[in-house]
Amino acid sequence: MLSGLIYLLLTLGSFCLWSIGFNPYSCPSSACSAVSYIFGRPLLLWGAAYYSLSAVLCFGGFTATKKKAALAIIYGGAAAHALLLFLAWRGTGELCPVCLKFLLVEVLLAVYVTIYPPRRVFLVPAVLAGAGLIMVAGLLAFNPRVVPAAAAPAVPPEKVISSVPAEKEETASLPKQDFVEKKISTGSKSLPSSVKTDTNKHPGLVVTTMDNRPVTLDLAARPALFVAWWCPHCDEALQEMAQLPEDRQPYLVFTYLRGNDQGDIKAKLKRNGLEGATVYLASEPPEGVKGVPALVFLDNGQVSHVEGVKAVEEKFD
Repeated sequence: MLSGLIYLLLTLGSFCLWSIGFNPYSCPSSACSAVSYIFGRPLLLWGAAYYSLSAVLCFGGFTATKKKAALAIIYGGAAAHALLLFLAWRGTGELCPVCLKFLLVEVLLAVYVTIYPPRRVFLVPAVLAGAGLIMVAGLLAFNPRVVPAAAAPAVPPEKVISSVPAEKEETASLPKQDFVEKKISTGSKSLPSSVKTDTNKHPGLVVTTMDNRPVTLDLAARPALFVAWWCPHCDEALQEMAQLPEDRQPYLVFTYLRGNDQGDIKAKLKRNGLEGATVYLASEPPEGVKGVPALVFLDNGQVSHVEGVKAVEEKFD
């Protein structure tokens, strides 16, 4: 009974983390960035499926009547999780502390079930666990498109695009103006804010092109979509953008850069149907934007934004 309840709690924990938008970019490390999706489905949903299946095996008494098969599933899931953590560590040199805690519980539960296999059938909990398994399986099968925003990385990006004097700047969809530059503190030196305002209070975004030429994007002409090439959730926003008519597509700005990003950016565009699209770069999004994907736009003359795939898609509509 105890092991089944813990597996059921792990199922709820995984599902809740997925539903509130927990992902590798909001945890203290970026360790899981390469394995946050499997077959296009979030890793947390795969985990919820494994936990709910294990709960069914425990509540249904299968760990006693079908011990070898049940333990193969339970140990197999823990081993798969350990392998994913190893691959993440090998690729980044970091380990996600949240995933480590889940894995530790999985291993302890597997050992506990091996020594004390539940022999009784607990019908009501087994039905609840089965219902959870069916629900998670449905989510995996239909690959839900509503994914919360990825949070900004805890570690500052390695590459920062330095500022360029205003008189040397070019302007995209906006005549040259006399801009008043706001400053933000970035430690030992000051970098320009992403938002500039001309003498007519006309907001624009200061970014650079792929060949590092500074431009100012006119937010009155169209909004700007901020994404990161390493963000899995941004794929959905890019796919939605690709479906829009060209005259309705926002400016596309890649942010939270990590150095030597151009190859990864081009690969991400190609995967999401935007090969050859005009791309801009920014070391960070405007002040107030906490994560990507994010859409920055004018609302009654004021710069505003929304974050997350669902919110961005609603703005596109």
